[in-house]
Amino acid sequence: MRPKTFMLKHSFIFIIFWMGTSSWSEEARNELRLQMSWGHSSRQSIPFSIKLLGDGLTITDLHGEGLESGEDSKSGFWETTGGGGDVDGIAFTVIYSPTPIKINEKLHPFWTEFIKQSDANDARRLLQDPAYRIDSRKIAIQMDHEGKKGFSVTLDQLLQNKGFLIPLFDIFLSAGDPAVSFVECQREWETRKGLRILDRIRTEPEASFEQFAALWEDMGRPDYVHPSQPEPGHIVCLAWDSSMRKFGVDRGAGVWSDYGNSDRFRFWYDFGDLKSGIERFWKGQPLEEGLPLITTSLTKDEVEYTVEQFAYPLDGPPKERRGDIPMTLLQKVSAANKGQDVKTVILKILHQRKLPSLETKPLIPQHQGNAIYFQNETDGQTLFSVEGDGFTVTSCNVKKAESTDEKSLPLFETELSFSLNSNQTQELIVKLPSPAVSPQDREKLLALNYEEARTQTIQFWSDYIGRGAQFRVPEKTVNDLFRASLWHALRLPRCHGSSEENAKIDIPYSNFAYGQNGIPWPVNQAVYVDYMIYDLRGYHDLSLEELLTMFRRNQEPNGHIGGYANWGVYTPSMIYAAAQHYLLSQDGKAFERLLPYTLKAMDWCLNEIRQSTEHRESTMGLIRSPLNDLTGDGIWAFTQAYVYAGLAALGKALDETGHPRAQECLKAAQDFRRSIERAFESAAMQSPLVQLRDQTWIPYVPCEALTPRRLFEQWYPTDVDTGAVHLIRLKALPADGVLADALLNDHEDNFYLKGWGMANEPVYNPQATAYLLRDDPKAVIRAFYSYMACAFSHSALEPVEHRWFWGQYFGPPSTDGAWFELYRNMLVRERDDDSLLLLQATPRKWLEDGKRIEVENAPTYYGKIAFTATSQVHAGRLTAEIDAPCGDSLKTLLLRLRHPSAKPMRSVTVNGQDWRDFDIDKEWIAIKNPRGQHYSIIASY
Repeated sequence: MRPKTFMLKHSFIFIIFWMGTSSWSEEARNELRLQMSWGHSSRQSIPFSIKLLGDGLTITDLHGEGLESGEDSKSGFWETTGGGGDVDGIAFTVIYSPTPIKINEKLHPFWTEFIKQSDANDARRLLQDPAYRIDSRKIAIQMDHEGKKGFSVTLDQLLQNKGFLIPLFDIFLSAGDPAVSFVECQREWETRKGLRILDRIRTEPEASFEQFAALWEDMGRPDYVHPSQPEPGHIVCLAWDSSMRKFGVDRGAGVWSDYGNSDRFRFWYDFGDLKSGIERFWKGQPLEEGLPLITTSLTKDEVEYTVEQFAYPLDGPPKERRGDIPMTLLQKVSAANKGQDVKTVILKILHQRKLPSLETKPLIPQHQGNAIYFQNETDGQTLFSVEGDGFTVTSCNVKKAESTDEKSLPLFETELSFSLNSNQTQELIVKLPSPAVSPQDREKLLALNYEEARTQTIQFWSDYIGRGAQFRVPEKTVNDLFRASLWHALRLPRCHGSSEENAKIDIPYSNFAYGQNGIPWPVNQAVYVDYMIYDLRGYHDLSLEELLTMFRRNQEPNGHIGGYANWGVYTPSMIYAAAQHYLLSQDGKAFERLLPYTLKAMDWCLNEIRQSTEHRESTMGLIRSPLNDLTGDGIWAFTQAYVYAGLAALGKALDETGHPRAQECLKAAQDFRRSIERAFESAAMQSPLVQLRDQTWIPYVPCEALTPRRLFEQWYPTDVDTGAVHLIRLKALPADGVLADALLNDHEDNFYLKGWGMANEPVYNPQATAYLLRDDPKAVIRAFYSYMACAFSHSALEPVEHRWFWGQYFGPPSTDGAWFELYRNMLVRERDDDSLLLLQATPRKWLEDGKRIEVENAPTYYGKIAFTATSQVHAGRLTAEIDAPCGDSLKTLLLRLRHPSAKPMRSVTVNGQDWRDFDIDKEWIAIKNPRGQHYSIIASY
């Protein structure tokens, strides 16, 4: 008996669609009754086109329900007008073979662990997904004549679920006899309404760093445990600008040589031994105002130990930028007696070092003034020194190495002793050089004055930060991370000389991860460091030097950019970064130097597109290449997004400079964008639906255009970190479109661990930029704070590569770059309509009474901008002072002032004059055609 969900107004001829070539015997036939309706929620009447396509099953007994005159099946499509109170639908029967469901036995261990850590409902949805319960029998619902809109549903999904509510398309699909009605399904859905992450963001208070710091465990604490963390776990790299020699400080103030340092060593104190349970004694490990001075505090046996450490050149700061300089880690070790009795403190210093000879003997302590230096008897080199008053060396021992393996380096154990009265403090200055100091340079080491070196180090890095754009907000952690992100980038490269053009530079991913030679991951350096840090902050000379180095070392004769695992994004990402360098610097001479390499890379991309277009049937007009380290060739969304973005940015730069190939480049970008839209819209239509937290359903947008489903047999970055959301971030898909809605909801509800809004490799946070493009400040702010708490340790602010399961490596500045680009765009962002939007997504608390936001010297596509916003909300006003850029192409300056209580603006003055061009709902003030003028703005509430 047919369920009477809708009244049948017209009768139709039954149409039978036979799909496939297999024939089934009578005893192997099962039937499932289905109904589909649309127009339930649309307030206005809109057209619907519906066509059913079966794969591995038969659709029969198909007829309309609830249709009006003239609404019927035409050329296989049901053409109706629904919504505005009019609900239309069809009913049909599916005949299928009862085939057992195949469970995906190739589930990647990453997904196994992800599901294990997920909440029960999140795990349930993933384990019911068609990528896990594999069923090739499906129905595709095509909703346009081009095959670019729609979705699919597998037979297994139909058998497992009674009803499918798909709000994005205003469609309801029910399975079974009797069928569940839309009213029943909606009633059940109402009990879960608001459970989607993006729905919750709209109703909950604005996010804060404290909120997410309580969720994401602090990786900098010694009691933090990660399942795949190379020794020693959390480590902070201290170095000079591009120095060859670098020091890593662990959670107990122990020191490790970086992976690229030929001088292999370890150095630590017994009170901070990571294997001695220091989590019981550990107090903290902050930076000095975001600068590369780190202090570790522990209290053990009533003695409070603090160790302050920083890196400093043995010969003092060089006059030019160079990396081949000897370095010293300067350390102030303080021990304070917090007990009531006199204590004799025994302090052990343990040191391992790769020495020229395995015939090692105990270090020889040599006295000079109040210093003792420890000399290797074999070659006379000084390994470290200790200076201070009132201590004695009680023993020096050595355990010989049995091999040259780093873990078997000779271990030197030095024991110091001193006596402390109650509340008395002993200070020692410990100097650890790299490389070990020769006899002729020993005096330099001993002559280093700790306080003078500390002052010069602070001055050096403060001056470096002061050279670029300044961003200051009323939140200390944000300001500290802003300062830290610059030296995080500058400590990474190793310059084998000075800044002369032919000097070799190695740019690894991190100083404590992977290989250290060459430039293995050009996308991470060119985009996430050179563009996102150096060019966005005005260090264009640094960006130019590194871009030229990467082109010269990584570009092949045909224009292709090589690198580790041959990622498809390497070539277009270099084009993108080179174009951004010009757009932000407006330096025509620098662009001329980059252009021969950039055009060569562009030609490689254009040639790949031409070849792909000739084989459109198999490539969809897109570029086939590897995605990342563990994937093979494919039509990956990540690659396509960078090809479009690279060509679009380069086309803009070429157009501004009057280059004859500008229009060719711009046209290629737009043509390629249309190919991307067609391919991924079609792939989404062929992909089975996925369920969200409120148990509604959405189409799935795959990360690979020819594989219409989740890729559970691949590691997590395939679908997520380097997945399809980059299509939105790089504007290859519209941010307010159907595919963007589907991608963002799916990732927030299903792909981000526990719904906390961040991917496993937090360097990839494309959803945050998508929310900026959608102008959703609350979602941006949530991503911003989750990123800070997830991607960095909470006090030392050290960036990480992998947050869970996969090997956790610290130190990649590309993580800083992704954070800074988001932060910068929250405060200053170029829009596609040639407007510049200021303070688009600042937390409301930043403009509480008496607080102030400041931006100085910030590069934009239109020139540099400076502005302040000050809160006087107790007096009923917010004020701003803006020095607008001088660029002629800037059409509109937009200033958003997010009142801390979300009060609406009542009136505005600009330079003392009444101003009518403001939008109460958008909370912004518009100034048309600014030309380097100063604007004083007062918004009254």
